[in-house]
Amino acid sequence: MNRRLSNTIRACKQAVMYVPVTWYFLLFVISSWLAFLWLLQQQHMPETSFSAIFSLLLLVAFASLTILVSFAFLTVLLSFIVFTLKKRRNKVECRIDTPAENVKHPARQLVHVYIAPVLKPILGFIKLRLIYDDNQYSNKFTLVPQKGQKNNIAVLEGVYEWPLPQIREYNVAKVMVYFEDFLQFFSFTFTLPCNSRFYIRPQVEKTAEIKAAPRKTEETNQRIEELKKVEGEHLHYKNFEAHDDVRRIVWKIYARNRELVVRTPEIQDPYASHLCLFASFHTGFDITNNEVIHFPFQDYFKTAVWNTYLQLVKQGFEVEYIADQQVVAPALTDVKQAVQYSITASHWQTDKDLHTYIKPKDAAVVVISSLNSYDEVARLVEQHGNDITFVFVQLSKSIRGAYASQWLQWLFVSQEANSYEVYKSRWRFSRLRSRILANEKKIKHLLAQYEKPVVR
Repeated sequence: MNRRLSNTIRACKQAVMYVPVTWYFLLFVISSWLAFLWLLQQQHMPETSFSAIFSLLLLVAFASLTILVSFAFLTVLLSFIVFTLKKRRNKVECRIDTPAENVKHPARQLVHVYIAPVLKPILGFIKLRLIYDDNQYSNKFTLVPQKGQKNNIAVLEGVYEWPLPQIREYNVAKVMVYFEDFLQFFSFTFTLPCNSRFYIRPQVEKTAEIKAAPRKTEETNQRIEELKKVEGEHLHYKNFEAHDDVRRIVWKIYARNRELVVRTPEIQDPYASHLCLFASFHTGFDITNNEVIHFPFQDYFKTAVWNTYLQLVKQGFEVEYIADQQVVAPALTDVKQAVQYSITASHWQTDKDLHTYIKPKDAAVVVISSLNSYDEVARLVEQHGNDITFVFVQLSKSIRGAYASQWLQWLFVSQEANSYEVYKSRWRFSRLRSRILANEKKIKHLLAQYEKPVVR
């Protein structure tokens, strides 16, 4: 029943977007008509010359407003008709570009829009709205011209800095074009198909130091350019064989035990820098329709995984990120971009748990979260806690505690729908809150018994 009601409300909101008149026009008509009736009743001397002049002035004012509104309506209608005819003849070009690295704020996406030809209403405006991800709608916006861009009355071109706080992939399918008059009373809408895909990237943050050592895989078939030393082998000995160098015989041991042994030298292993990073998006909790876990918790975990990867790369390792889910990635030649996309497009899943996902022989670093089952974590840590570096991400830290002033603000101030303050209030009363906090405490206590784990 709730889903049906929400779908109905959503359909009504979408239908309102295509209504050719705005709330300003309805408000103007109602207020003007009421003011006109009230002024007609203010005639102190009816059937006199003053009353006739007063009535005439009211009619002139009403006629002037009617002409002004009609002019505004015709300018918008003309632009809309011309644009519609151009589109039917397939003469309208629409392009959307989403540059990757030219936005200062990491939670915003710069969108470059180009539409031509288009006839702008006289003294009016052209506004846009983006349709993305299964009929999700952006706010209505106007384009900002870029520096050095030439003015062209037949071309609509500019940029829009789109606030998108969630770390994931977005697919823009259509663009809604609004033709509005200078009074903003009328708004004619036309929808253009346009395909563009982009993703919001995790932020780069300072993280705790991670101490990890490469672990050789069973099949070392990929060499690296820079040779890395393998520690500890210069103290090891083995029995002398025919092909061994006699200069490496340890004569002290021979004099004592009459055994020919040779010292194994420190070697340059071409596979020693290879390091496997595992990050589990598995959840052992029922998180259906839980927006707190799907939005701020998931973004926090993706940011932690990405910064863990960056730190390992900076340490000089060749890091191989092993994802726990299949992601259809675009053609990316850069390894870092491919890993970044894989992390960004991932989501919480219930198909592959830690036992199925983690390969202990290969894993050097494993990133787990508060949603992983404690029993699975305990089984893995107790067996490989001294060999594998575990990075534990406490998801509850993404929702900071509230002070008394924040409680008052939550009680009396209405927050925006996409604000993290809304998620903070929902987390306080979530039915999973106590269970997740208890799970975090148990995992944290377990990892405290080992030296390698890192708790974020």
